[in-house]
Amino acid sequence: MTVKKGDFVRMDYTESVDGKVIATTDKDVATASGIFEEDAQYGPHLVIIGAGQVVPGLDDELVGKETGVTGRIEVPPEKAFGEHDPKKVETVPATRFKTEQKPTPGMRVSAEGKTGVVTRIIGRKVVVDFNHLLAGKTIVYDYKIVDEVQDRLEKLKAMIKTFSRADLEAKLDGDVATIYVPWELNYYKEWFMIRRGLADMIIQHLGLNEVDYVEKHTGAKVSAELISPPAKEQAGEAGAGAAQTASEPKPEAESTGSSPA
Repeated sequence: MTVKKGDFVRMDYTESVDGKVIATTDKDVATASGIFEEDAQYGPHLVIIGAGQVVPGLDDELVGKETGVTGRIEVPPEKAFGEHDPKKVETVPATRFKTEQKPTPGMRVSAEGKTGVVTRIIGRKVVVDFNHLLAGKTIVYDYKIVDEVQDRLEKLKAMIKTFSRADLEAKLDGDVATIYVPWELNYYKEWFMIRRGLADMIIQHLGLNEVDYVEKHTGAKVSAELISPPAKEQAGEAGAGAAQTASEPKPEAESTGSSPA
């Protein structure tokens, strides 16, 4: 079957920069490359073609391909995370950082809704690069389109699993989706952001009218790796810059850092 925009496909991929693997859905490749993470999800990753979940160059590559096909593509910066913009490199006073979190080169920091990396310390000045970590880089993708998800309920469940990192019970009744959520997820502050973004994506890509969340109390313990649903950052600022795990084609390499006050 030929892939077209709007299709839900599962794909395996390995993403490399300058000859180094930085993300993959293959556990063995991750282990061999030294990037294996115990809590990461490995195996085919759900991609909605044309939804901005992957860089534009890879999105374009997948359109027109047959399910089961394998391929490799080199995506230039302008079709990936953009060229490196010198205007996004800023110098800020060291006094803007919290005293208990002294900035050091390589540290990830946040300021005014932007995330960047400290590149230099010059006296009491801190140079922060707010470009994407992969700006200016050519990205190489080795991929395989494993299969296509066609059943509407299966699409719903796949979206929930991919974007919430949790196995949640769900059902469809006409154009209304109901997602049953263990009450323990309220302990995760990320969940409050995730559920809104997830609902918006479900309505948009499944053509539903409503998404209802029903809180469940069962006494069972819940464990989940919660990440934000794709934000349209790279392919427009919401779809390409999702929080990164080893199974996501769009790396955002987010690590704990300091925040300017």
